[in-house]
Amino acid sequence: MNAVGFPPSDGYELLQVVLPGLLSDDEVGLLRAASDVGCELAVVGLDGCVIVGEKPPNPVLSRVTSGAPQLIACDGCEYLGSVYFHDGEELCQILCKLSGGEQGRARSLRSAHYLIRLSETLLQSAVRRELAMRLHHLQVEESHLELQLKSQRLDQAVARMKDSERIKTSFLATVSHELRTPLTSVIGYTEMVIEGLAGPISDEQREYLDTILAKSDQLHQLISKLLDVSRLEGSSVELVRANVELRGLLHDVIRSMGPQLRRKRTRLQVAIADALPMLQADREKLRQVLQNLIGNAIKFTRDEGEVFVSAENTVCESGESRVLLSVSDNGIGIPSHLHDKVFDAFYQVDNSSTRQHEGSGLGLLLVRRYINAHGGKVWIEDRPQGGTTFRISLPVAGGVR
Repeated sequence: MNAVGFPPSDGYELLQVVLPGLLSDDEVGLLRAASDVGCELAVVGLDGCVIVGEKPPNPVLSRVTSGAPQLIACDGCEYLGSVYFHDGEELCQILCKLSGGEQGRARSLRSAHYLIRLSETLLQSAVRRELAMRLHHLQVEESHLELQLKSQRLDQAVARMKDSERIKTSFLATVSHELRTPLTSVIGYTEMVIEGLAGPISDEQREYLDTILAKSDQLHQLISKLLDVSRLEGSSVELVRANVELRGLLHDVIRSMGPQLRRKRTRLQVAIADALPMLQADREKLRQVLQNLIGNAIKFTRDEGEVFVSAENTVCESGESRVLLSVSDNGIGIPSHLHDKVFDAFYQVDNSSTRQHEGSGLGLLLVRRYINAHGGKVWIEDRPQGGTTFRISLPVAGGVR
């Protein structure tokens, strides 16, 4: 590497410097100005290149040796010469041509010693600056190479994660499909036995069959969620939009929750605004959203507790008309630092093997994905009296007020 090149490849080259380009223009100008008021200064490299002043005769250059500055006479002129070393090797020669006359000679000799010391000081400073710059370049290059290596490793890790994600998604889709097919037969035959198509059954047998049917339905819902999640991975949500009358959809979902409400003796309060606007939305996906939120509210509310569902008109800051849906419970609540985490796939607030409430950890993931696809927003608020409120803001079919 030269004075202005890239970092060297080894430690020996790192310490090597060459005279051309070593001193800055300001430093060269300072030496020229100093020689104008004292004696003629020349800084000559090993290859004969002159950095400052005029090149002295070759016989003078050949007689300059290491050590203290020495006087050299040649062709009736006197020179004070010195050799500057770097890293044990000669870098350049510094010579001053003295003025004539005994009185002028003494003053010129003092000036020559001063100029040689000044030249050596500037050369030493320039060498240090050059080595510091090289070291900085070397560190930058090493940092760049290290970042490149980390970037490559990160790209490889991301690629592995994507492969793993694809394998997981494919596995979910395959297993869910293979499970749902025989499970559909189990549900169908169980319903036929309950209806007496295979002959009369006792009350105890009916109770057993009802339990089988309920658990099969529960498993069927889980498999359906797994299939929905596998379809969403790596692709956007496809919506079949149509005009949706929210009041009717809410009442349908609430009616379907009747058995769950009766089983837990939970009170459900509903407050729906009189003039809700029409939504341009995917009815089935909104149904899933409401079933998930209301079902969770009932599940996590203590027995004989209360669930509150409301729908009202609102206007956001931009002036856009929206519908605000709220589902509140007085259950166990969700810690504030987990409000975003609960929307992750398979996440459970209570992940212990002894948790009281069953669940797949997929329902809220689907809620957020479906609401986001509608241009809406879903978030969680804590209730001061205990429990949790899920809020959904959805754009209406109209526009901006």
